[in-house]
This record gives sequence, C-alpha cells and structure tokens, in this order.
Amino acid sequence: MNRTKILYSAAAFIAFSFLAGVTLQHATAEFVPEWVKNTAKWYGEGKTSEVEFVNAIKYLIENNIIVLELDQKKTESKTSPTFENIIIPNGNSKVGNVGFYIPLNLEIEKGTTVVWINDDNIEHTVQSQDEKGNLISLFNSDLLRTGERFAHKFNDDGAYHYFCTIHPWRVGVVTVS
Repeated sequence: MNRTKILYSAAAFIAFSFLAGVTLQHATAEFVPEWVKNTAKWYGEGKTSEVEFVNAIKYLIENNIIVLELDQKKTESKTSPTFENIIIPNGNSKVGNVGFYIPLNLEIEKGTTVVWINDDNIEHTVQSQDEKGNLISLFNSDLLRTGERFAHKFNDDGAYHYFCTIHPWRVGVVTVS
C-alpha cells in the first residue's frame, strides 16, 4: 500500500511533466539527498504532507538534480512578435485626474502588438478615431472591466488616435514608424 502510493505519486509527477511539455533530462538516485528520499517514503506512509513532498520535488528541480526542459516547437518566424503595453491607470475616469494613459503617446515599430490593460476600478473602452476626433472602425474594444485587456497589431506607419467612449476626455496616441 505505502509503496503503491509512492509509485502513484512518482507516476503522477512524470505524467504531469509529460503533459506540461517538459522532458526529464537526468535524475540519478545517488544525487538525491537522503532527506528527499525520506520525505518521499514518509509521504507514501502518510507521515508527511503533500506540501512537504512537493517541496522536496521542487528542491530537486531548483538544484538541477532533476532537470526539466520545455519541448518547444521551432517556428520558422524571422523575428519574434513584439508587444507593448498601455496602462489605463486607476482614477482614469475622473475628469480632474491626471491619470490619462501610460504612456500617453506610445511610439512603436511596425508589426508591434499594443495591449491596453485596464487597471482602473471602472470600465473603459479603447476606440480608434480619425484626425477630427470621429470614431472609426480600425480598432475598437468592448467594455474592459478591471484587469481586462485589449490588443491590436499595428502594421502601417502613422499616428493612431484613440479614446474612451465612456470618458471621451481620455485620449491617447500610438505612433508607428
């Protein structure tokens, strides 16, 4: 019974590793400290907690006794995608506050994806507008609740103005070159 529990725990760990896309590189018994072996034994006997057992496994990984390498699929991409964030700060909804967008004018290169993150405790939108301030359909988010994000990839040069339809005094610019 005790041995079975240990075997099931080890099998579960290996199965998790496989499903998570990691490869066990090496794990030889002579490098495993006695206290780790005892923790596994005591866990199998029900004398120690699951947290202690997991911490022992964590120790083995952190000290490169068990080495995990992610199986990453190679992509044929010439460059990796670029992301930049714009924060909608807390207090952004109040007319008198200075917390517009951070940054107010984001300068990026073509091909960059911009992610707006709502850190305010009020809902906001991100709506593209033309040079006259009229709403256009280039990029437009739904209502963004606290913590929600909206992303748009910019592929062409230009200055892209946006605002919040709920708080239209909040405007920002993304400049692409």
